[in-house]
Amino acid sequence: MDSNTEGTLALQTDEAMALDKQAQEDVSDRLVTLSDKLNICNQLLKDLKELSDILVRKSLQDVTLPQQE
Repeated sequence: MDSNTEGTLALQTDEAMALDKQAQEDVSDRLVTLSDKLNICNQLLKDLKELSDILVRKSLQDVTLPQQE
């Protein structure tokens, strides 16, 4: 191989490594975003569960308490 070909291959390898590094950073960023969104969803699920529990307790209270007229 001549030095020009070796230089071209080295440049292609460097470009490929840079693209691979960028792809890894993109995936990492997406994972962080996904993790943040999952945390938000988990918090919303907990909040909805708490609200559901409150509504069930309220409903049970309404059933067990005599109605006042």
